[in-house]
Amino acid sequence: MSKADREKWDARYRTGDYPKGDPAWLQHFEDELPSSGRALDVASGSGRVSIYLARRGLEVLAIDISPVGLALAREAAADEGVRIETRAMDLEREPFPEGPFDLVACFHYRQRALFPIMASNVAPGGCVVAELATVKNLERQQKPSRRWLAEPNELLESCGGLEVLYYREAWVADRHLARLIARRPDE
Repeated sequence: MSKADREKWDARYRTGDYPKGDPAWLQHFEDELPSSGRALDVASGSGRVSIYLARRGLEVLAIDISPVGLALAREAAADEGVRIETRAMDLEREPFPEGPFDLVACFHYRQRALFPIMASNVAPGGCVVAELATVKNLERQQKPSRRWLAEPNELLESCGGLEVLYYREAWVADRHLARLIARRPDE
């Protein structure tokens, strides 16, 4: 990502135009998700997923290109009485954080080469949790551009070596989303 991308996201977080609250669909899978260990929230933004994971008992590293989003995440975590570590990172230019992680989450950030790296950094018994908008969104909306949208079954196909616990592509309100939970088998 470029300086312009960082500035765009910083500006968006300053307006308050970002998702808030727990990712409700994950609550249906709480028994499948780790409740201790290390978690990585990729493209964490304002920290809603990070905070959800920290409340579950995970030690969370939240990474994002936007320092403004990360500041919001730290503030929201403090308000919730949980701690998260934050790190400003550009994953198109910097190396992936060193794993393994018991859970890796990635919501609404598509960098195609990143998903196999995330899967390879999951500890045995750990999970990848992801939610991405798909190209089907273009049937109803012009944004985001195709670059940021997952192809049909892209998330599913990027999880080589992981056991898929849940996968669905469907319209959710006005967005077509792919949602995935996959686990690395115990060794």
